[in-house]
Amino acid sequence: MASIVKVENIIKKYSKNSSSHLDYGIKDLFTELKGLNQSTSLRKDEFYAVNNVSFSLEKGQSIALIGRNGCGKTTLLKMIAGLIKPTKGRITIDGKVQALIALGAGFENKLSGRENIYNSASLIGLNYHETQKIIDEIIEFSEIEEFIDSPVETYSSGMYARLGFSVAIHLKPDLLLVDEILSVGDYAFQNKCFMKMHQLKKEGMSIILVSHSHTQVTQLCDVAVWMDKGNIIEYGKSKEVVTKYLNYMDELAVKKLERSSPKKNDSPMLYGSIYPDFDKINNFKFKILDESGNELSTCRTNDTIFLEYSFELSQKVEDLNVSINFYRKDGLLMTTISTLNGDIIKHVNDGKVHCKLRIDNLSLNPNEYVIVMPIHEGHGYLYRNVVKELLVTKHSEMMHWGVVTLNHEYQEI
Repeated sequence: MASIVKVENIIKKYSKNSSSHLDYGIKDLFTELKGLNQSTSLRKDEFYAVNNVSFSLEKGQSIALIGRNGCGKTTLLKMIAGLIKPTKGRITIDGKVQALIALGAGFENKLSGRENIYNSASLIGLNYHETQKIIDEIIEFSEIEEFIDSPVETYSSGMYARLGFSVAIHLKPDLLLVDEILSVGDYAFQNKCFMKMHQLKKEGMSIILVSHSHTQVTQLCDVAVWMDKGNIIEYGKSKEVVTKYLNYMDELAVKKLERSSPKKNDSPMLYGSIYPDFDKINNFKFKILDESGNELSTCRTNDTIFLEYSFELSQKVEDLNVSINFYRKDGLLMTTISTLNGDIIKHVNDGKVHCKLRIDNLSLNPNEYVIVMPIHEGHGYLYRNVVKELLVTKHSEMMHWGVVTLNHEYQEI
């Protein structure tokens, strides 16, 4: 099958210094005007935004560019779109291209949404009558019918994005370039955009997608390119590349956790009221253990873990209860395990508490979590503070979506 895009040995250099970047750009322009090739060697303060990248895309195929921020994804996409020029290398495109890199880019603010639709269509070669056939569909999809004849400078960012996406996809290019635009608008509109992308792919449109969503990548794209510091790390089937990338990100998170110590009072209001004083309890200890009794700071989704805590009460307590709250690092309460659901430790005669509980198939999906432990008599707190930070990573071959993974088993019918 014929290729719609060929990216051959692309290099793009940038300077970290803005004034040097302008100076180097002028020198490179004069070098090119003289018919000479630009040097690919790095000058002072320069770095490779994209370094010797090559791949091809067949007609009707979709490919994702993935990687951390600053890895070169958007720079590469802009070069494919013709917005910036590579330092060295060649990009060949066979067909019409529509770029969704900045939604609404090219709109004239003083003109209405309707007038901008006609302008955008004319730029890819559609005449007035051809545009007339699709303009109602464009307006309907954008859901801004009421404001379509108002100047776009009066639009909110969401309205601007809706119209930009609608215009781009209804002009039916051969190649669609998409840079993180499926995160715009409300959830219903995002879902509508994603469904439209699937439809366009089925109709034979080629797509190059830049996204941090591994769900979008694996569902929409046949292949993926994982980039890091301008270089290609992996290139292959999307699910296999995404799995390797997520495993790598888990490794980085584990190393980061090993280098840092828990900060119990870091943004405490994310996790509710904090009562850190030990005037009512003594010798407090809290551990997370694996099945062999080893203490953990990281585990994997669906692992079996044990929580063990102990403390001594400095006063007699008649209605003691302990809760263990799991918060996502951003403050979302995931779940609570509490003795309020039973009569486990209400009456403590010698003032010593030592408990261990087992959690089978930990359902929390990969993320960073904070464990907060309230110790209370009746409704009054004796203690409430962050006691542990836990990093949950993925199993090497598993994919996870949402916030939890339910333990399940399929049965044949």
